[in-house]
Amino acid sequence: MRDFAFVQTAPARAFVGWGPFEQLPFRRSERPAFYVSDFFLDDVHPWRHPAEWEELSFDELAARFDADDAPEVEWQPPALGDFAPLFESAHAAMARGDFNKIVPVVFESGRFTRRGQWWSHFLRRLAQLPPGLHAYGYSYNDHGMIGATPELLFQAEAHGYRTMALAGTRPVARAEELLVDPKERREHRLVVDDIVRRLAPFGNVEIGPYGLLRLPGIAHLMTPIFFAEAGGSEKMSFAEMIRRLHPTAALGVSPRSPAGERWLREADRGVKRRTFGAPFGIERPDRSALALVSIRNIQWTGERIRIGSGVGLLPESRLDREFDELRQKRDQVKALFGIESAAWVASAHE
Repeated sequence: MRDFAFVQTAPARAFVGWGPFEQLPFRRSERPAFYVSDFFLDDVHPWRHPAEWEELSFDELAARFDADDAPEVEWQPPALGDFAPLFESAHAAMARGDFNKIVPVVFESGRFTRRGQWWSHFLRRLAQLPPGLHAYGYSYNDHGMIGATPELLFQAEAHGYRTMALAGTRPVARAEELLVDPKERREHRLVVDDIVRRLAPFGNVEIGPYGLLRLPGIAHLMTPIFFAEAGGSEKMSFAEMIRRLHPTAALGVSPRSPAGERWLREADRGVKRRTFGAPFGIERPDRSALALVSIRNIQWTGERIRIGSGVGLLPESRLDREFDELRQKRDQVKALFGIESAAWVASAHE
């Protein structure tokens, strides 16, 4: 199959690039390019320039592939004991005063028992995405990723940038609890404060009213934020905005510190999050730009598949509650893409 990448630019529509891709440390000014990096921004060639590009509806993109055929997956859900060491390590670091909040990641792994012609299946499901989710993905050789994230890192507009704080999770049937839960409200405030702290030295930051983002299955606290650079300032480059914002406290650590960075990197040795939670975006020659936070996705290599989820830990966090939130987020991804195999359904109720 030909390499390609896409990112949603409007309801049910996507900007699609077709390979081969030219990978560079910068974007060629006359060409659009995708920004695809790892979580720690260690990739020195994050810009991927497609040989051809176009804008399509998801149904039109799905029609480029063979007929719809849903995959089947055998899952191996993580056990509470897999998460407990991360939880305990984070609490010990917070007790030492290293940071106030940190976001560990857990993966659920599986294998395809039948792959079929699943690109068409996945893409047609993206055509039905509800508001509040942004689709993205890529396929290179025998590995790739597809996702529908609720989190916007930034979108460049004529007079500034839209971004958001997204933190705090509940099953959608209990969404109103988020508005009164002290732990969830404090976690959300840490994310807002982190974004403001990173942008305020460079211009004006407007914080919108916080409220609920209701999605299929789960809900989040969300605050819209608008940033406009100081008058006369040269517009920040895409890469500069990435470095300024990523990772927000929604996916990283608060406050940002060398100790927090060390903790995240040490935790990553056991899970290898790769592109999970990393910026994923597109910039075009007119400098219109969109950068998403690549969560709520499926990653695969060959016959192996996995879904990651992260959770914000504070000193008052409880192990069982946070572990259940991790599961809820992965469940949403499985439901969105129709990969709730019989094996998974059985194990989910054990």
